[in-house]
Amino acid sequence: MTAAMWLRNLVAFAVQAGVLVLAGALLARLFRIREPRPSLAYWRTLLLVCLLLPLCQPWQIVTAPSAAVVTTAPVADASNGSVSEVREPSAEPASISLERVVLVVLAGGLAARGAWLVIGAWVLGRIRRTATPLEPLPEAITRAQERVGVSAAMCVSTRVAGPLTFGLLRPVVVFPPGVTAMDGSVQHAIACHELLHVRRRDWLFQVIEESVRTIFWFHPAIWWLVGHIQLTREQVVDQAAVRLIDSRERYVEALLAVAIAKSPGILTPAPAFLRRSLLKKRVAQILQESTMTTRRLILAMGASAGALALAAVLVVRSFPLEAQGQPQTASGKPVTIVKGGEHLLHGELPEYPKRAMQQHVEGDVTLDLAVDDQGEVSDARVLNGPDELRKAALEAVLGWHYAASSIRSASTQATLRFNLAAAANAEFRGVAYMVESRGEPAKGELSPAQKTERMIAELEAALRDPKVTGTQREEYQQKLVAIRQDLEKIRASQGRRVYVTGDGIEREKSDRSTGPLRLVAFKTERVSQDAAAEVLKRTGLKIGDPITEDAMKNLRAAATAVDEHFYVNMRDDGKGGISIVLVSRD
Repeated sequence: MTAAMWLRNLVAFAVQAGVLVLAGALLARLFRIREPRPSLAYWRTLLLVCLLLPLCQPWQIVTAPSAAVVTTAPVADASNGSVSEVREPSAEPASISLERVVLVVLAGGLAARGAWLVIGAWVLGRIRRTATPLEPLPEAITRAQERVGVSAAMCVSTRVAGPLTFGLLRPVVVFPPGVTAMDGSVQHAIACHELLHVRRRDWLFQVIEESVRTIFWFHPAIWWLVGHIQLTREQVVDQAAVRLIDSRERYVEALLAVAIAKSPGILTPAPAFLRRSLLKKRVAQILQESTMTTRRLILAMGASAGALALAAVLVVRSFPLEAQGQPQTASGKPVTIVKGGEHLLHGELPEYPKRAMQQHVEGDVTLDLAVDDQGEVSDARVLNGPDELRKAALEAVLGWHYAASSIRSASTQATLRFNLAAAANAEFRGVAYMVESRGEPAKGELSPAQKTERMIAELEAALRDPKVTGTQREEYQQKLVAIRQDLEKIRASQGRRVYVTGDGIEREKSDRSTGPLRLVAFKTERVSQDAAAEVLKRTGLKIGDPITEDAMKNLRAAATAVDEHFYVNMRDDGKGGISIVLVSRD
């Protein structure tokens, strides 16, 4: 993934999360979701949805062109057989782009915020080491431990200006020195509040929330959401503490008693008893008497969830994330599969329409494919793309065949890219070059040798059919012998001194050895890499293995088992090696 794509994805995700947080805030205000416990669950769920957005949406596949390299390749001239040299353009040295600068700044901010948290953790550790145990323990604090049902280390430190609670396995509550001089009711309220944090394990959630803030330090909506979660959590603890001491007034008095003290700095990721910025909202919530009925709360939460789901779908479609597809090579083909080529057993690429080439039309054609249980494309329709290219693309995909075991749904999408520059380059190299590289006439018809090879493959497949009768099998074998002789004659007429043995291998006439040949190359024609890998896996063949008659039978059987349209061509190099070509008849 390139730096530009990283940055685009980051911006798209920031917009997605920002819109969801804004929608969540408006819905909470509209439906008056103010009860502390439901509100805390609401805001936490919203934060979780924002964080999981990249995992819960389809990514748009974008194929980026690969960097060009300086290369010189010999190209045969079809007219006089001379060799000319084609020089491809080279890429300029990469300069520092704006995207890279922005990403470096973002990474720097992340590192600075992370260092800030590390320093805060170190400060907490120092406070704990230097704090003095609160002895003797005031009777009000002892009662608070009994009422809450948990205990923690109670300490006093001059380094804090207000009560602090932190630690998961060994929680500690640190009080300022002035707590001993406070009234017993204030001590009791403070201790109840802090011990409720211990019982709820809020310190762990606080650290997680600060970590989220660190990762998204640049996102104001995430900061606001995390701050709102922390405020709501304090309101939940306030509500529980009021129930324990059974007096709103005394609890509010405890809040006001420590309000003149400054709260700890932002370096300490621990729940604080009081933060001045939240005091007004917390007191207002404590003194509020109205509550929502259960029915109204359920309706409000359900309606908000539905509206947020709709907002998520709309924003994901409007600002999709991008994933980099397989880049085109420098010697790109006129037509390539940008999307939908995964698990494709075989599939013809369309010919570039002559009319489209004359009119300089190129681009992507996206199609929706209906795939049956056997993996074959039963129907297709064009979603978008240039009109001049649609028919060729549609006709091509209707003959595609996927691996049935890999198809997860009855429909999929495919995108074919028509590259006019590559098409022009292929046409420039000439008809002779195309015939040499593809082994086919210029008009796309099969050569006599290829037609004969196809007939041999069909007869071999018929001989393996258990339904064939004895008389038919004998007839097929006679035809196979005759057709193999025809193939030898065709090869000889083309100047290739080869003959076809009974096992189907083309051998040089100078090499009549009957010993096993060694596999030196395995190639494919109109066959996907997944299908080729499956064939090799079933046979267990690898480069250097001897190719015996049994090995060839196993290879043909494996090819047919993977796909009935596959057949195998083999060619002896005259040096004890053999090349295997896995070909799809479609």
